[in-house]
Amino acid sequence: MNSVRDSIGRAFDDVWRRTRERLDGLTDAEYLWEPTPGGWTIRPDAEGRWHIDGEGGGGPAPDPVPIANLAWRIGHIGLTFTDFGDRLFRGRNITLDDVEFAGTAAGAIAFLETAFRVHWREPFAAMPEERLWEPSGPAFFGYAEYPAIDTALHVLDEFIHHSAELGVLRDLYPHRPAVT
Repeated sequence: MNSVRDSIGRAFDDVWRRTRERLDGLTDAEYLWEPTPGGWTIRPDAEGRWHIDGEGGGGPAPDPVPIANLAWRIGHIGLTFTDFGDRLFRGRNITLDDVEFAGTAAGAIAFLETAFRVHWREPFAAMPEERLWEPSGPAFFGYAEYPAIDTALHVLDEFIHHSAELGVLRDLYPHRPAVT
């Protein structure tokens, strides 16, 4: 019998397939390309650990919101799966220090795959159907009483719209102005 959880899971799987296909052939240069000056990306610190700008999108955004590159968007999507997954399925909050962002395209794709499968998709598939209708839980602070289905749909929305932005950036990259 089909369930709401299974239907939402299939939507995640469809978006994952499209997103993963759009990332085929991603190079390091394209991954780190900044389409506008002052945009959001990931940057290494003095020790070589990569950090995401703008608190990964978790804090209040400046006005205007900086244009984010592929590295930032992949990091943000992976961070969303990791953060929301750990909160919903493990009842714990993470910090940005708990997340290892990647400085290469291959590393970023591996990071995104792990975040999707391990932190979100597999625990979501194993979640009992009735859990969708229960409160998300205390790890969600002000949204603790919202049903888990609302949380899952929020993660799906984040995944869809940021994946679409990945596609747009990939489409723009071959048309970037020549560097002189």
